[in-house]
Amino acid sequence: MLFDMTPCSEEDAEYIEEQAARVFDTIVPPEETAGEEEFVYKVTDEKGNLLGGCILAVDKRKTASIFDLWVEEAYRCKGIASALIREAEKKARELGCYLAMVGTFDFQAKPFYENRGYTVNDIMSGVPKGHEHYFMTKRLDRTVMEYDPSDTDKYEIIPGGEEDAEFLSDRLRRHDEVFAPREHEYVSIGKKITDGNGRIIAGLVGGVDGWNGTDIDALWVDEPYRRQGIGTRLLREFEREAEENGANAAFIEVYDWNVGFFRKNGYETVTGSLEDYPRGHTMYCMQKPLGPAR
Repeated sequence: MLFDMTPCSEEDAEYIEEQAARVFDTIVPPEETAGEEEFVYKVTDEKGNLLGGCILAVDKRKTASIFDLWVEEAYRCKGIASALIREAEKKARELGCYLAMVGTFDFQAKPFYENRGYTVNDIMSGVPKGHEHYFMTKRLDRTVMEYDPSDTDKYEIIPGGEEDAEFLSDRLRRHDEVFAPREHEYVSIGKKITDGNGRIIAGLVGGVDGWNGTDIDALWVDEPYRRQGIGTRLLREFEREAEENGANAAFIEVYDWNVGFFRKNGYETVTGSLEDYPRGHTMYCMQKPLGPAR
């Protein structure tokens, strides 16, 4: 049976992401009393000027993500970043998180994170072109030997707000642009498949970033329509549009329960993996060449 494939509206994309999240929750139920929360931490001078900060996001499966860590250049190597990381990890532990995750580039802070107990789980090469991206993690439920500079206690870490988060993101983006200018703005790719009554029965939400890296936020097919090639059709269309928008490879994160589907569709290179994420499962980082490189 042939179904229509058309672009997603913003409302369609939200629906597809909700359905994909429900499937994920069925396989890996959220932990009781856990919710999604975000915290901003910052250090300021006596006039209230922001000297550095970071953002902590906690999900409903007790994992923490630390991102947009930034310190004003004149104040780097003085313990501010270490104090921020320690505060974020402290909060994550208080909330029961067992794992902390960060992403960093070769022109950012890989050695800094390694000194603080983080290990590399995945290396994505060529995004941005000529550089590498590192996905790093740290177990918060285990004792890890790490560097702890003595001057971190002299900084007062205070809560920040939405404006502070935007400021940190902007400063980090400016820093990154010096080393790797983005070629374009983020390109959203959203596709839906509908039945004869116009009801969405499957969809994919993802895109291509300014460095031509790809992401798939959601790929979902309603239960009665699975194993009929619909997921493959959506994936092929995503790859085609990603290639048209500058991507020469598709990068994805998959899990032990769906890795077989992606292998059948040409995602043969495993660039990294993470055991016990989510708890009791394994995540695989995979890629597939696009275009002539295939």
